[in-house]
Amino acid sequence: MSGEGRFVISVLFILCFTLLEAQQQQLVRRVLKPVKQTGRQVDLQQCQVSESVQVYEDLNSCNSFYKCENGTITLQECENGLLFDEELALTDAVHNYCVYNWKVDCGARRRDDTPQSSPGCEYRFGIYPFSSGCQQTYIQCSFGEPTQVPCEDENKNIPARLMLSYNPETRGCSWPDQLISQGCDPTQIFGFSCPALSDLVGTINEQFSPFPRFPVSENDQVYLICVEGEPRLQTCGSLDRFNPDTLECTRPRAFLG
Repeated sequence: MSGEGRFVISVLFILCFTLLEAQQQQLVRRVLKPVKQTGRQVDLQQCQVSESVQVYEDLNSCNSFYKCENGTITLQECENGLLFDEELALTDAVHNYCVYNWKVDCGARRRDDTPQSSPGCEYRFGIYPFSSGCQQTYIQCSFGEPTQVPCEDENKNIPARLMLSYNPETRGCSWPDQLISQGCDPTQIFGFSCPALSDLVGTINEQFSPFPRFPVSENDQVYLICVEGEPRLQTCGSLDRFNPDTLECTRPRAFLG
């Protein structure tokens, strides 16, 4: 091959290499754009191999975020009913670092809350009341599948049912006396009416006022207190027992070793 031919091939090679490099740089600038993390601008091109996973918000959308894992950046999409919040991602995440949409304040980021409904689920992920009124269960949807969840599942280590009930305002469970507006009647639930505090003056229960204590028949692992005139069930735990004479939880000798 003549010298002129080799020169032409070299020029073409350089032009092709330069064009390819420019295209790659353009792709990097489009995908790996700076994002904000705890008030700082973070260049996602600096994603390093690490044992931990770093997640960063997408400044343009509340429905997506960037994940840095093993030195690789990927743009992730939250499931329907979930949004990304950088502060809640490691504490309240439901699926893939995303949290329930009602927990997230997106600020200036765009959010798409269009539901993808299925029987029993407004969104593919969400928490909903089982029915109206005072309910001790609720519906939790995951991937569009509803599951009935007892409120007591939140306290699996408690040895007795406390009759916690679903609170639609917080999408969590609360004491029945806090949900009277939802139809809960603690007096009926526990079969107990709280006496007036004035009736307890001079008794051992006066020392516990304004939250007097009362034993529960046939179950010494729990006891009742009164809160603003309404009964609320409490537990002594798995080892202690309620003493009706002292109105305190004590540990029987059998558990003392």
